[in-house]
Amino acid sequence: MEKVSTELTERQLDILYSIVHEYIRTGEPVGSRTISKKYLTHRSAATIRNEMADLEEAGYLCQPYTSAGRIPTSKAYRVYVDMILQKRSLLTPSVAREKLEALKEEKRSIEKMLSYLTQLLGSITHYISVAGITVLSDATLNRLDLVKVDSFHVLLLIILEGGFVHHDVIRTEQEITQEELDDLSSYLNCIISGRSWFEARDVIREKMLRELIHYAEICLQTLDEVDLVLKKSRYRFFTGGTSNILLLPDFRDMEKLRSLLVLLENEEEFARILEACATEEPISVIIGDENPVEAMRDCSLVLASTENGVKKTILGVIGPVRMDYERTIGVLEMLCEHLLD
Repeated sequence: MEKVSTELTERQLDILYSIVHEYIRTGEPVGSRTISKKYLTHRSAATIRNEMADLEEAGYLCQPYTSAGRIPTSKAYRVYVDMILQKRSLLTPSVAREKLEALKEEKRSIEKMLSYLTQLLGSITHYISVAGITVLSDATLNRLDLVKVDSFHVLLLIILEGGFVHHDVIRTEQEITQEELDDLSSYLNCIISGRSWFEARDVIREKMLRELIHYAEICLQTLDEVDLVLKKSRYRFFTGGTSNILLLPDFRDMEKLRSLLVLLENEEEFARILEACATEEPISVIIGDENPVEAMRDCSLVLASTENGVKKTILGVIGPVRMDYERTIGVLEMLCEHLLD
């Protein structure tokens, strides 16, 4: 986490924090009298006005038109967010706590849980919510299960460590009983146990020439399917609350809005953005021009990430630069704590 700017005095930091907070709340330029009356009652409007002039000269504030109050720049938002992250006295809406308590009682795969959390996050923050799961390179399979569907169809269940569950139906040219499938599943799982998939695959291929030759057809399809699943499972991407952004006055430029929505549709590209922006800190905040792609330069991205050695999970929110950072960060921190439980 970046330290709060040391070029500003404590008084300037107080004034800047108050201006950003008020602008986030109202969306209107902020004047010295407002700050003096609502936030810093022990400071005169004249003193605040002089400090605001210095802050404007330093690039923290700008004046949208003559005789107006000031609005914060991206530089000001960065100071504001760093102050929030240092305070860490964040409040989380009670509705989020209640819904998460209910969710703890249910058994859900990580994918279903993240899909649910993005919807919850979008509904609470009123911004776009995103989530991604990256399976790390040393991830191993938990187990494979084979279940008879009918005489020539078998349901293959692929369970990865970390909660990923995939299923597909494979066709066989030979009839096979459920008892045989149970025996085959047990045999394959003995090979898989304690190995990465790449190691297990080589062992299974070798066994197909001898012990498993009778089941070579099913084994080959299983190998191909697991390879395909692992390739696709490197990353999972979810979004929620996309329509929220249409209601925000900050996104009136339809061309910029279209560029953002097109970016969100490109899962592979956006996955790379999330990976690049998520730092080792529990919370990462990327503001306006700090974003790596043009389509997000009018947005802020707040990310929370967790890692357990098998998978890296990222939860985030995309909103206007004039975002309610304090509330958003509080919700994200609590959701990440839930994922770690």
